Amino acid sequence: MKSRYDLSVTRYICDRPRCKTLIDIPSDTLYEFVGIDDSHFWCPTCEDLPYASLLGAAASQLPEKLQLPQQFVLRPVPRLDPSDDPDASNLMYRPYSKRSFLRQYLDWITLHCIDSQCDFHPSTTCFKKFDPAIQQYTNEIEYELVDQCNASSCQFLRTETLKPLSDGALSCTALKLLCSTGQSYSFCDTKDEANILRNYLLLTGGDHFPMLVPQPSILSGRKRPDFLCFVPITKFQYHSVAVLVDRPGKDPRQVDNEDAEYGGQGYTVKRILVDWNGFSYFKAARELKNWIEHQ
Repeated sequence: MKSRYDLSVTRYICDRPRCKTLIDIPSDTLYEFVGIDDSHFWCPTCEDLPYASLLGAAASQLPEKLQLPQQFVLRPVPRLDPSDDPDASNLMYRPYSKRSFLRQYLDWITLHCIDSQCDFHPSTTCFKKFDPAIQQYTNEIEYELVDQCNASSCQFLRTETLKPLSDGALSCTALKLLCSTGQSYSFCDTKDEANILRNYLLLTGGDHFPMLVPQPSILSGRKRPDFLCFVPITKFQYHSVAVLVDRPGKDPRQVDNEDAEYGGQGYTVKRILVDWNGFSYFKAARELKNWIEHQ
Protein backbone atom coordinates (compact mmCIF):
# COMPACT_ATOMS: atom_id res chain seq x y z
CA MET A 1 0.00 0.00 0.00
CA LYS A 2 2.95 2.33 0.62
CA SER A 3 3.74 2.35 -3.11
CA ARG A 4 0.27 3.72 -3.88
CA TYR A 5 0.61 6.58 -1.43
CA ASP A 6 3.90 7.47 -3.16
CA LEU A 7 2.78 6.92 -6.77
CA SER A 8 3.16 10.25 -8.59
CA VAL A 9 0.73 9.63 -11.44
CA THR A 10 -2.87 10.55 -12.20
CA ARG A 11 -4.92 7.49 -13.16
CA TYR A 12 -7.80 7.70 -15.62
CA ILE A 13 -9.91 4.89 -17.05
CA CYS A 14 -11.29 4.55 -20.56
CA ASP A 15 -15.05 4.24 -20.16
CA ARG A 16 -15.70 2.64 -23.54
CA PRO A 17 -17.64 -0.61 -23.18
CA ARG A 18 -15.32 -3.65 -23.24
CA CYS A 19 -12.23 -1.48 -22.79
CA LYS A 20 -11.73 -0.05 -19.29
CA THR A 21 -8.03 0.48 -19.96
CA LEU A 22 -6.19 2.33 -17.19
CA ILE A 23 -4.34 5.42 -18.39
CA ASP A 24 -1.53 6.57 -16.08
CA ILE A 25 -0.11 10.06 -16.55
CA PRO A 26 3.08 10.92 -14.61
CA SER A 27 2.44 14.12 -12.70
CA ASP A 28 3.49 16.21 -9.71
CA THR A 29 -0.12 17.11 -8.89
CA LEU A 30 -3.52 15.90 -10.10
CA TYR A 31 -3.37 16.00 -13.90
CA GLU A 32 -6.44 17.23 -15.73
CA PHE A 33 -6.92 16.76 -19.48
CA VAL A 34 -6.93 20.06 -21.38
CA GLY A 35 -8.78 18.71 -24.43
CA ILE A 36 -8.33 16.55 -27.51
CA ASP A 37 -5.04 18.29 -28.33
CA ASP A 38 -3.55 16.92 -25.10
CA SER A 39 -0.88 14.38 -26.05
CA HIS A 40 -1.84 12.21 -23.04
CA PHE A 41 -5.50 12.07 -24.12
CA TRP A 42 -5.23 8.74 -25.90
CA CYS A 43 -6.29 5.16 -25.17
CA PRO A 44 -3.61 2.70 -26.33
CA THR A 45 -6.11 -0.19 -26.40
CA CYS A 46 -8.80 1.56 -28.45
CA GLU A 47 -6.13 3.44 -30.43
CA ASP A 48 -8.47 6.38 -30.26
CA LEU A 49 -9.42 9.32 -28.05
CA PRO A 50 -10.85 7.79 -24.87
CA TYR A 51 -14.08 8.39 -23.07
CA ALA A 52 -11.90 8.88 -20.01
CA SER A 53 -12.88 9.56 -16.42
CA LEU A 54 -10.79 10.03 -13.31
CA LEU A 55 -10.52 6.86 -11.25
CA GLY A 56 -11.87 7.45 -7.77
CA ALA A 57 -11.91 11.00 -6.44
CA ALA A 58 -9.26 13.68 -6.15
CA ALA A 59 -7.39 13.77 -2.84
CA SER A 60 -8.41 17.42 -2.50
CA GLN A 61 -12.00 16.17 -2.01
CA LEU A 62 -11.16 14.15 1.11
CA PRO A 63 -12.99 15.44 4.21
CA GLU A 64 -11.10 18.24 5.95
CA LYS A 65 -12.01 16.60 9.25
CA LEU A 66 -14.25 13.89 10.69
CA GLN A 67 -16.26 14.13 13.89
CA LEU A 68 -16.03 10.91 15.89
CA PRO A 69 -17.77 10.06 19.19
CA GLN A 70 -16.49 11.54 22.46
CA GLN A 71 -15.89 14.87 20.65
CA PHE A 72 -12.77 13.52 18.95
CA VAL A 73 -12.05 15.44 15.74
CA LEU A 74 -9.91 13.51 13.26
CA ARG A 75 -8.00 15.33 10.53
CA PRO A 76 -6.44 13.67 7.46
CA VAL A 77 -2.95 14.13 8.94
CA PRO A 78 -1.75 15.44 12.31
CA ARG A 79 -1.10 19.11 12.80
CA LEU A 80 2.59 19.96 13.08
CA ASP A 81 4.24 21.92 15.84
CA PRO A 82 6.63 24.70 14.72
CA SER A 83 9.57 22.55 15.83
CA ASP A 84 8.52 19.52 13.73
CA ASP A 85 10.54 18.67 10.63
CA PRO A 86 8.16 19.00 7.63
CA ASP A 87 10.34 16.83 5.36
CA ALA A 88 10.27 13.91 7.78
CA SER A 89 6.56 14.44 8.50
CA ASN A 90 5.74 14.43 4.77
CA LEU A 91 7.19 10.91 4.57
CA MET A 92 5.63 9.76 7.81
CA TYR A 93 1.97 10.75 7.54
CA ARG A 94 -0.60 9.99 4.85
CA PRO A 95 -4.26 11.09 4.72
CA TYR A 96 -6.43 9.02 7.06
CA SER A 97 -3.76 6.34 7.41
CA LYS A 98 -3.21 4.21 10.51
CA ARG A 99 -0.17 6.25 11.55
CA SER A 100 -1.98 9.56 11.10
CA PHE A 101 -4.87 8.26 13.22
CA LEU A 102 -2.62 6.86 15.96
CA ARG A 103 -0.68 10.11 16.35
CA GLN A 104 -3.88 12.13 16.75
CA TYR A 105 -5.52 9.55 19.01
CA LEU A 106 -2.55 9.50 21.38
CA ASP A 107 -2.44 13.31 21.47
CA TRP A 108 -6.18 13.36 22.25
CA ILE A 109 -5.78 10.87 25.09
CA THR A 110 -2.89 12.90 26.53
CA LEU A 111 -4.99 16.07 26.30
CA HIS A 112 -7.56 14.35 28.53
CA CYS A 113 -4.83 13.53 31.08
CA ILE A 114 -4.93 9.79 30.44
CA ASP A 115 -1.64 7.90 30.62
CA SER A 116 -1.84 5.38 27.78
CA GLN A 117 1.62 4.03 28.68
CA CYS A 118 2.34 4.34 24.96
CA ASP A 119 5.74 5.78 24.09
CA PHE A 120 5.19 5.97 20.33
CA HIS A 121 8.24 7.35 18.48
CA PRO A 122 8.17 7.07 14.68
CA SER A 123 11.32 7.99 12.77
CA THR A 124 12.54 8.04 9.17
CA THR A 125 15.73 6.86 7.49
CA CYS A 126 16.51 8.06 3.96
CA PHE A 127 19.04 6.58 1.53
CA LYS A 128 19.88 6.56 -2.17
CA LYS A 129 18.22 3.92 -4.31
CA PHE A 130 20.29 1.16 -5.89
CA ASP A 131 19.14 0.19 -9.39
CA PRO A 132 19.98 -3.49 -10.04
CA ALA A 133 19.42 -3.07 -13.78
CA ILE A 134 22.36 -0.69 -14.14
CA GLN A 135 24.18 -1.86 -10.99
CA GLN A 136 24.67 1.55 -9.48
CA TYR A 137 23.11 4.06 -7.13
CA THR A 138 20.81 6.69 -8.58
CA ASN A 139 19.68 10.13 -7.48
CA GLU A 140 16.33 8.72 -6.36
CA ILE A 141 15.71 8.65 -2.62
CA GLU A 142 14.10 5.77 -0.77
CA TYR A 143 13.06 5.80 2.87
CA GLU A 144 12.15 3.47 5.69
CA LEU A 145 9.93 4.19 8.68
CA VAL A 146 10.67 2.84 12.13
CA ASP A 147 7.78 2.69 14.61
CA GLN A 148 9.05 2.12 18.12
CA CYS A 149 6.98 1.97 21.29
CA ASN A 150 8.66 1.35 24.64
CA ALA A 151 11.80 0.09 22.86
CA SER A 152 9.91 -2.50 20.79
CA SER A 153 7.99 -2.54 17.53
CA CYS A 154 4.61 -0.75 17.62
CA GLN A 155 1.84 -3.36 17.67
CA PHE A 156 -0.76 -0.92 16.36
CA LEU A 157 1.23 -0.33 13.16
CA ARG A 158 3.64 -3.21 12.72
CA THR A 159 2.16 -6.52 13.84
CA GLU A 160 0.99 -7.93 10.47
CA THR A 161 -0.05 -11.16 12.16
CA LEU A 162 -0.88 -14.32 10.20
CA LYS A 163 -3.09 -15.82 12.89
CA PRO A 164 -5.45 -14.55 15.60
CA LEU A 165 -3.73 -13.10 18.68
CA SER A 166 -5.01 -13.69 22.19
CA ASP A 167 -5.68 -10.80 24.55
CA GLY A 168 -2.63 -11.86 26.52
CA ALA A 169 -0.43 -11.27 23.47
CA LEU A 170 -1.48 -7.62 23.27
CA SER A 171 0.79 -5.07 24.91
CA CYS A 172 -0.40 -1.98 22.99
CA THR A 173 -2.55 0.04 25.38
CA ALA A 174 -3.76 2.35 22.59
CA LEU A 175 -5.08 -0.64 20.67
CA LYS A 176 -6.77 -2.01 23.81
CA LEU A 177 -8.40 1.35 24.57
CA LEU A 178 -9.62 1.89 21.02
CA CYS A 179 -10.88 -1.65 20.34
CA SER A 180 -13.36 -1.84 23.17
CA THR A 181 -16.93 -0.71 23.81
CA GLY A 182 -18.58 1.46 26.41
CA GLN A 183 -15.32 3.12 27.45
CA SER A 184 -14.55 6.85 27.47
CA TYR A 185 -11.82 6.47 24.83
CA SER A 186 -13.38 3.88 22.54
CA PHE A 187 -15.57 4.70 19.56
CA CYS A 188 -17.08 1.38 18.47
CA ASP A 189 -20.79 0.87 19.17
CA THR A 190 -20.75 -2.94 19.32
CA LYS A 191 -18.40 -5.79 20.12
CA ASP A 192 -18.71 -6.87 16.49
CA GLU A 193 -17.21 -3.57 15.35
CA ALA A 194 -14.52 -3.62 18.07
CA ASN A 195 -13.42 -7.15 17.13
CA ILE A 196 -13.32 -6.34 13.41
CA LEU A 197 -11.22 -3.23 14.10
CA ARG A 198 -8.85 -5.06 16.46
CA ASN A 199 -8.12 -7.81 13.96
CA TYR A 200 -7.82 -5.37 11.06
CA LEU A 201 -5.19 -3.32 12.89
CA LEU A 202 -3.21 -6.43 13.80
CA LEU A 203 -3.42 -7.85 10.26
CA THR A 204 -2.43 -4.83 8.20
CA GLY A 205 0.98 -3.75 9.48
CA GLY A 206 3.27 -2.09 6.95
CA ASP A 207 4.66 1.41 6.54
CA HIS A 208 1.33 2.92 5.50
CA PHE A 209 -2.16 1.45 5.42
CA PRO A 210 -5.62 3.04 5.39
CA MET A 211 -7.24 3.34 8.79
CA LEU A 212 -10.70 1.97 9.52
CA VAL A 213 -12.13 5.16 11.01
CA PRO A 214 -14.81 4.11 13.55
CA GLN A 215 -18.21 5.81 13.78
CA PRO A 216 -17.53 9.06 11.86
CA SER A 217 -20.37 11.53 11.38
CA ILE A 218 -21.04 12.26 7.68
CA LEU A 219 -23.80 13.57 5.42
CA SER A 220 -24.40 16.58 7.69
CA GLY A 221 -24.75 14.30 10.70
CA ARG A 222 -27.46 12.13 9.15
CA LYS A 223 -25.24 9.07 8.91
CA ARG A 224 -22.66 7.48 11.16
CA PRO A 225 -21.32 4.40 9.34
CA ASP A 226 -19.54 1.74 11.34
CA PHE A 227 -16.29 2.61 9.56
CA LEU A 228 -14.93 4.79 6.79
CA CYS A 229 -11.79 3.93 4.87
CA PHE A 230 -10.01 6.12 2.31
CA VAL A 231 -8.06 3.81 0.01
CA PRO A 232 -5.27 5.36 -2.08
CA ILE A 233 -5.25 4.80 -5.82
CA THR A 234 -2.28 7.08 -6.42
CA LYS A 235 -0.76 9.97 -4.50
CA PHE A 236 -3.49 12.25 -5.80
CA GLN A 237 -6.68 10.18 -5.76
CA TYR A 238 -8.63 7.88 -3.45
CA HIS A 239 -11.55 5.49 -3.18
CA SER A 240 -13.93 6.36 -0.35
CA VAL A 241 -15.35 3.23 1.31
CA ALA A 242 -18.12 2.87 3.92
CA VAL A 243 -17.74 -0.41 5.84
CA LEU A 244 -20.99 -1.57 7.46
CA VAL A 245 -21.17 -4.45 9.96
CA ASP A 246 -24.54 -6.22 9.83
CA ARG A 247 -26.30 -9.06 11.61
CA PRO A 248 -28.72 -11.45 9.80
CA GLY A 249 -32.30 -10.31 9.36
CA LYS A 250 -31.74 -6.77 8.18
CA ASP A 251 -34.55 -5.53 5.93
CA PRO A 252 -33.35 -5.77 2.28
CA ARG A 253 -35.11 -2.49 1.51
CA GLN A 254 -33.10 -0.78 4.24
CA VAL A 255 -29.90 -2.28 2.79
CA ASP A 256 -30.75 -1.00 -0.70
CA ASN A 257 -31.64 2.46 0.62
CA GLU A 258 -28.40 2.70 2.60
CA ASP A 259 -26.32 1.57 -0.38
CA ALA A 260 -28.02 4.13 -2.61
CA GLU A 261 -27.54 6.96 -0.12
CA TYR A 262 -23.86 6.23 0.43
CA GLY A 263 -23.31 5.64 -3.30
CA GLY A 264 -24.90 8.99 -4.12
CA GLN A 265 -22.24 10.65 -1.96
CA GLY A 266 -19.37 8.83 -3.67
CA TYR A 267 -18.89 6.01 -1.16
CA THR A 268 -18.44 2.39 -2.13
CA VAL A 269 -20.25 0.19 0.41
CA LYS A 270 -18.55 -2.91 1.79
CA ARG A 271 -20.71 -5.01 4.13
CA ILE A 272 -19.58 -7.57 6.69
CA LEU A 273 -22.30 -10.01 7.77
CA VAL A 274 -21.72 -11.35 11.28
CA ASP A 275 -23.50 -14.62 11.96
CA TRP A 276 -22.55 -17.44 14.27
CA ASN A 277 -22.37 -20.21 11.69
CA GLY A 278 -18.62 -20.65 11.81
CA PHE A 279 -18.03 -16.90 11.71
CA SER A 280 -14.50 -15.64 12.48
CA TYR A 281 -13.69 -11.97 13.15
CA PHE A 282 -10.12 -12.66 12.12
CA LYS A 283 -11.15 -14.12 8.76
CA ALA A 284 -13.64 -11.30 8.18
CA ALA A 285 -10.94 -8.69 8.88
CA ARG A 286 -8.49 -10.54 6.62
CA GLU A 287 -11.04 -10.63 3.80
CA LEU A 288 -11.61 -6.89 4.28
CA LYS A 289 -7.85 -6.20 4.21
CA ASN A 290 -7.46 -8.22 1.00
CA TRP A 291 -10.46 -6.48 -0.58
CA ILE A 292 -9.01 -3.05 0.24
CA GLU A 293 -5.65 -4.01 -1.27
CA HIS A 294 -7.37 -4.87 -4.56
CA GLN A 295 -9.35 -1.63 -4.85
